[in-house]
Formats: sequence, C-alpha cells, structure tokens
Amino acid sequence: MTLIARLAERFAQLEDELNALDAAAGDGDHGSTILRGLRAAEGSDDPVTAFRSATGGASGALFAQLLAALLAHRGGAPLPEALGRAAARIGAIGQAKPGDRTMLDALIPASATTGVAAAAEAARIGAEATRTMPARRGRARHVEGAGLGHVDAGARSVAEMLAVLAGEAE
Repeated sequence: MTLIARLAERFAQLEDELNALDAAAGDGDHGSTILRGLRAAEGSDDPVTAFRSATGGASGALFAQLLAALLAHRGGAPLPEALGRAAARIGAIGQAKPGDRTMLDALIPASATTGVAAAAEAARIGAEATRTMPARRGRARHVEGAGLGHVDAGARSVAEMLAVLAGEAE
C-alpha cells in the first residue's frame, strides 16, 4: 500500500472527528476536505496537484505543501529539511507563525527533530498545545473564544500524517 493510500485510509477513520474539531472554530469540513484530496491523489501521476485541485482553497494549498514534503522524504530527502521547507512555504502562504494556532504549531516542532518517530511525537505534542492557544489566523480568529479548548484541526492533521509516515517506517 502506498503512503497516500495509507493516509487516505487513516483520514477516512478520522473524517468525522476532524470535522467536529473544525466545527468548533471553522466551517466543519476539514476532515472531509483532506480526505477528498487524498482520494484524488491516490493513483495520480501528480498527487500533489491532484490533492490541491480536489481540496481547493487555502487548506488545499497549505496541505499540498505538507504532502509534497512527505513524498519528498519518501523519495530520499531528509525529513527535517523537507518539513522545514514546507513550514516556510506554509508560513508565507498563510502569513502565520508559531503560536497562531495553525498547522505550523505541529509542523515546526516536527521539522526540528531527527527521525520519523520523533517528528510524529513532536507534531502530536505541538497539536495538543493548540488547545490553549487563541487563534490568530484563519476563520477561527473570528469565532467567539477563538477555538480555545479544542485542538486545531489542521495541527491534528499534521500529527496524524506524520504518525502514518512513522508507522510505515517501523
């Protein structure tokens, strides 16, 4: 099974949970959007473009960067470099930084590690930390409470993607 197929399988299990996290601070479709993109990417000759096209919007552009990093790593690129490059692009596209309660709060700590398991664990801890961060970017910043008390759906997705990658490395 390919990495993208494993990601699609995992996100099919997480779809409702991610949608619920997103509904607490957004429009409630994050899980469905990521799953739609992953399913489009499966079997595509250009999985990153297929993912971006199927997801659309900001989420598609941002998560396409992460998918490209995971695939680059599978192709031999060092994980910290691939994740660091993705984090820099995502930060530029979304004009976000650590502490803004975004996917970067999981991705940046992951990029500072060596080894896939360590990256997955750093991302999990970073995602969990978003529970106490008020949103400063994205739709969540306009919601009363700015998503406090809920893990950011994007950060959780980063952690889950890296957990799938770590599972492959075992």
